[in-house]
Amino acid sequence: MHNDSRVHMVESAAALISARGASATSFSLVLEESGAPRGSIYHHFPDGKRQLTEEAMQLTSQRVLEYQRRVVATTPLDVLEHFIALWRSVVVSSNGARGCAIAGVAIDADPESESLIDAAAVIFRSWSSLLQEQFVAVGTDPDRASPLAVVTLAALEGALILCRSERSVTPLDTVATQLRRLVT
Repeated sequence: MHNDSRVHMVESAAALISARGASATSFSLVLEESGAPRGSIYHHFPDGKRQLTEEAMQLTSQRVLEYQRRVVATTPLDVLEHFIALWRSVVVSSNGARGCAIAGVAIDADPESESLIDAAAVIFRSWSSLLQEQFVAVGTDPDRASPLAVVTLAALEGALILCRSERSVTPLDTVATQLRRLVT
């Protein structure tokens, strides 16, 4: 139970950050969303909001990496489609209200929270590196795989922001169509 409360708080923080951004995700909202008792927040996160945010970021990253590693790809398009499907499911399941929690921190973190921005950079690099490895594994020229991975990540993160502002999956679908043209 003790550990379940902590896990629920981290999951709730990740979901809230993906919908509201880092600064609008308060301890009160995390407690309300997770159902955790009020006293547990400082017990589990003695370093405060920064610690909770970092853990929410790590949970998000772990889930994205695990998902993408499960791709069964024989072509660059297979790699791309799998990554697109992940983000499309986030947008569709939230009716456009949620995007990427990592972007929610990178865009919205307090300027004095350099450790959070640094953590976002590390996470984005890890996603890009995995995409690059996967593109190479299915035959993409190694010199092309790295820029293709960065373009894929940047385009989809931008699409998620547009989806959130429009409360629609249309921007993501538009970007996905253009990305498909790059890999075929």
